[in-house]
Amino acid sequence: MGKVANDTVVAETIAEAQVLARHRRFWAGLLGAGFVIGLTGPFGTYDTLPMLARTAYWMFAVGTTFWLGYLVSFTVTTGAEGYGISAPVSLGIGAAAASLPVTAWLAGFHVAVFATPFWTDALELLPYVAVICFAVAALSEAVATREVGPVSRATPIPEPAWLDQLPGHLGRDLILLHAQDHYVRAETELGQTLLRTTLHDAADDLGDYGVRIHRSWWVARAAVAAFRYRNGAPVVVLLDGRELPIGRTYRRSVKEALR
Repeated sequence: MGKVANDTVVAETIAEAQVLARHRRFWAGLLGAGFVIGLTGPFGTYDTLPMLARTAYWMFAVGTTFWLGYLVSFTVTTGAEGYGISAPVSLGIGAAAASLPVTAWLAGFHVAVFATPFWTDALELLPYVAVICFAVAALSEAVATREVGPVSRATPIPEPAWLDQLPGHLGRDLILLHAQDHYVRAETELGQTLLRTTLHDAADDLGDYGVRIHRSWWVARAAVAAFRYRNGAPVVVLLDGRELPIGRTYRRSVKEALR
C-alpha cells in the first residue's frame, strides 16, 4: 500500500486491531496469560472461586481488558501525536488514559461476580492497572521498534503520469511532497515548486511510486534509504540524510510499502 485508505484516527485504530487479531500467536499469548493468572488467583479469587471458574474468570478478564486498553491507548496516543506531542510522552498519555476505563471495567466485572463495593475495588485496582498499561504500551513500542528494518530495493516502479505536472527544469526525479495549505510543495533533485492540489489527491495519482508517511508528507520510494526510530519516534531517512516523521496512523502502511 502506498497510502492509508482512511485517514482518521478511529479508522486506523480499528485497522491496527484487525491486523493484531489475525495473529494466532497473539491469541495464544493472551489466553495463556489469562490461564496463568487464573492459576495464581490474585485479588482474592484463589480462595473464592474453584480452579475452572477462576481460570475462566481471568481469561475473560484479561481478554476484554486488553482490547479495551489497546483501543483506548492507541486512539489517544495517535491523537496526541497529531497535536505534535513527542512519541514517548504521547505513549504515556495513552497508557494513562487507558488505565481509567480498564479499571472501571474490571471493578464492575468484579462487582457483578462477587457483589463487592465498586469504588473499593476500583481504588485497589487502579495502581496495578496503571502499571500494567504502561508496561504493555512500552513493550508494544519496543516490539514495533525491532520490526523496523532496511528498505527493500525492488524493481523500479514505472513513472506515473502525475510527474508531467512538474516544470521541465526540475526534471522528473521526485523526492517528496509536502502539504502547505491548499498547495503541495514538490521537491526534486533539481529544486522545488508549489502545485495547487492536495496531498491526498497527489498520493492517489502517484500510486505505488511512493508512500504517504504523514498527514503532511509523501516520499518517493527511490528517495528512501531506511526507516528507523529516533528518540522514540519513527522516521523515514532519505538518501540525502534528512529525516521525516512517520505519523502513527501511517506506520503499518509505511512498513508494508517499503519492505
